Amino acid sequence: MIKIKGLNKFFNKGKQNEIHVINDVTLDLPERGMTAIFGKSGCGKTTLLNVIGGLDGFSSGSLTIEDRDICKNTDEIRNKYVGYIFQNYNLNMSESCFDNVAAALRLLGMRDESEIERRVNIALKNVGMENYARRTPDTLSGGQQQRIAIARAIVKNPKIILADEPTGNLDEANTVMIMDLLHKIARDHLVLLVTHEESLVDTYCEKIIELSDGRIVSVREGAATGGASRRSKQDIYLGELDRRQVENEHINLEYYGDAPEGPIDLRIVNKDGRLYLEIKTDRVHIIDGTGEVRLIDGVYQEEPATQISDFDMTDLPEVSGEKFGSLFTLRSSMKSGFVQLFRKSSKIRKTLRSVMILFASLTVMISAFFGSAIGQLMDADDAYNHNVFYLYTDGGEISDVLLGGVGRDNTAIDFVTLNGRYFAAEDRDVYFRVASFDSFSLPAYSGDFSANAVFLDARLAEGKPILAGSGDLPSEEFILLSDKVADSLLEKATLGYMDEYSDLIGITTSHYAVGGKSLRVGGVVETGESAIYLSPMALAREALQNSRTARVNPASDYDIEVKPGETVLILLDDGILDQAPKVGESILLHGESLTVSEIIVRYSHYLEWLKAHETLPTREEYLTSLYPDSDPAEALEEHYFEYDAYQYRRLDEFLREATIVNPDIMEFWLYSVKGITEIKGLYYSAELYKAESFKEQFGRYPTKTEYDEQSENLPSSSEIDVIGYISMYEEEFYSRTYEYLYISSALVSDEDYIKISKRVGRTDPVVAEGPVLDAMTVIHSTNPAVTEAWLNENFGHLTNDYYDVIVTPGDVMNYVIADRGELITGYSIALVAILALMSICMYFIMRSSLMSRIKEVGIYRAIGVSRKNVVFRFMIESAILTALTVLVGYIISSIFVWASIGISQRVIDIFFYPAWYALIVLILLCLLSVVCGILPVIFLLRKTPSEILAKYDV
Repeated sequence: MIKIKGLNKFFNKGKQNEIHVINDVTLDLPERGMTAIFGKSGCGKTTLLNVIGGLDGFSSGSLTIEDRDICKNTDEIRNKYVGYIFQNYNLNMSESCFDNVAAALRLLGMRDESEIERRVNIALKNVGMENYARRTPDTLSGGQQQRIAIARAIVKNPKIILADEPTGNLDEANTVMIMDLLHKIARDHLVLLVTHEESLVDTYCEKIIELSDGRIVSVREGAATGGASRRSKQDIYLGELDRRQVENEHINLEYYGDAPEGPIDLRIVNKDGRLYLEIKTDRVHIIDGTGEVRLIDGVYQEEPATQISDFDMTDLPEVSGEKFGSLFTLRSSMKSGFVQLFRKSSKIRKTLRSVMILFASLTVMISAFFGSAIGQLMDADDAYNHNVFYLYTDGGEISDVLLGGVGRDNTAIDFVTLNGRYFAAEDRDVYFRVASFDSFSLPAYSGDFSANAVFLDARLAEGKPILAGSGDLPSEEFILLSDKVADSLLEKATLGYMDEYSDLIGITTSHYAVGGKSLRVGGVVETGESAIYLSPMALAREALQNSRTARVNPASDYDIEVKPGETVLILLDDGILDQAPKVGESILLHGESLTVSEIIVRYSHYLEWLKAHETLPTREEYLTSLYPDSDPAEALEEHYFEYDAYQYRRLDEFLREATIVNPDIMEFWLYSVKGITEIKGLYYSAELYKAESFKEQFGRYPTKTEYDEQSENLPSSSEIDVIGYISMYEEEFYSRTYEYLYISSALVSDEDYIKISKRVGRTDPVVAEGPVLDAMTVIHSTNPAVTEAWLNENFGHLTNDYYDVIVTPGDVMNYVIADRGELITGYSIALVAILALMSICMYFIMRSSLMSRIKEVGIYRAIGVSRKNVVFRFMIESAILTALTVLVGYIISSIFVWASIGISQRVIDIFFYPAWYALIVLILLCLLSVVCGILPVIFLLRKTPSEILAKYDV
């Protein structure tokens, strides 16, 4: 039945402490009878028995049972052919004796409960334990527990019974009873007994295999007398003790043994037909028939071993199952899960529950926070305009071809403009605007909310349905929002009252301004594009703000009339005039040729301006011409400051002209526009200002001598209260329309300004900021497929080492995903790292919890429960634990996140937690919790059953 050939097993193989625990063992065991594996402690007999029973593996050789290799389908072979009896019984203390025995049948796949009950009762009766079926093993003596273990081994009527030191923990009487049972079983089965008690081997075994250092040293026949009786320590033979008796008509008292050290303090009370005993003497034991101590008349006599006369296994036929090793069902595992959760909790289990609730709460909060990046990725489709292309433009030739294609059917291009941002290779935001809008929150708190969009010409929205406000732009600072952008803004608005399109009318941008005025929403139009529509002039200003190569400004901003095709040049001084085109000549601005109609020279100081407009006499020449009859020295003394007044007589004219050229200087504006004449004194010479102060006081200018004597007492221009006027008119000044004029600039008509905003090309050096800059031209299409084909045909051959020459809407989508993908990657790494750290903590707590159940797992494996079935049970238990802990934390934190989002729309920028995402988080939580619950047991189950039990014993 059992054939072993060349079996070897090592402990710590390949290491210095290597032990060859089974050394080249070859055996052929019979089909029935009791065979002993005998030897001293440490000889390898238990290890050999474990290998035969499939509880341990081996290094080399072969082992077959019923011609089946034990290494293949180990659990099936063990459950079908082998019953195991352990020295430590290995009973499940939390289950009844009935269930412990029934487990052997369920492991064979038997599910007929009536048949299971019949067989279990027979097995218990055979071992004399039929009255203990509903008790738990922890209420039984050692001998009784071992008989339950024998019942478990024989209930399936296996061909092989393996008994590992079955009497090692029993007294003499129980040893005889257990050995008698095994001897009876051995009549029809193979009982393989491991023991170091030579008396048991000689008395009960037909065959004895002796081991030493893992080798078989002898195989011999045994006496097999059938056993001998052993006196039980629990039996008291009254015939061996001295007897005394006290007897009367009411009581018969017998006393056995030595006289006690003191009198026995006993009271007997008879009341209402019931006897009451009160015993005050110490060390008294009551024998009531329920314990194992027996009183026996007579004396002890050696007798043949006690036989269990009613032992009969004919009603226990062999079981032929199909599903082996499966003990735990879904129902039983769920029940076990609830028992484990609600039983009297240990500190570890309480900690585990708290950690799992906290784990769920933190996971929800972290997932919602880092999920905002996923939300941005989900919004990527709305983050760009599906009808807009971009063309890398580095010269007038490209602009000429592109502008020639606008408005043609074969291009489907209806609008182009330069991109209003400086272009950098890694700046993907160049393909759209992140337009932020004020939410009128407290100044100390940033209340902006934003949406992605492309700035387009408002004429593209003409004829589209008006959803709110007006479709007509009353001035440049008003803009139209597409429905897509409006929807995005309403979703992200930080104020609760912004729920409808009409609520957006009038809000202003916080980062974009035209002519010093913030852009203001004037209406919402239904276009289906991610776009913000500006007036042509406002769009031209925005386009040229950063991407221009020429210093060009609309002449209308300065109340200067310039005809289309012409330009007025604002130049610094005469040095520039020598290099600049003359009046009537042409000049190139962004590749656009315009005629110079006028040149205005900008002067930094009044006297420079005056010298450019007239020839000034010297002080002596002027005073001599004014006072020809006076002595020159006398005239210089008396009328010195009249010459200064003559020099500054045209200051009003200079300030008016300076205001036009430099409208950004507030002092000019205060004087020429608001009439604050005191400002004029800032531009006098220091001496003239004091002389004017003297004149206001005395009605004449001071003489040179008077000035020298009194100048320290005269007020200076630094005492003018300009700050007060600035505070008074600051808001009006900074809300007006103006454009700063650079050192040299060109003023053009509005029509030409818009033309220039659509192209890149050469600019005359006199008004150029530098060489021709790279730019991206924005192209709007009515048919993206047609436009893409035309762009590829005309510009597909162009290459660039740094930029994509043609950027399609699909490319922009990829850029958006790539940019936000980096954010998602960073957030995901952080999320995974945090979850991993928390999972590791939970794993070790789960592992600590498992330590108290190692014996339980070892028992299940030892009696034949498969690894898969053990994992299944722990998985269901983990699921129950997850449902009643993780789910609590998940629900609480999810409600908090949703409530926060509902209270303030600004939280949307912090949390992303839609229902589908919340479901994913829940699934992830459950998976992590269950995995952390079963991983420790999976790692434990990598060990053999004997190794698991040994781990528990240690």
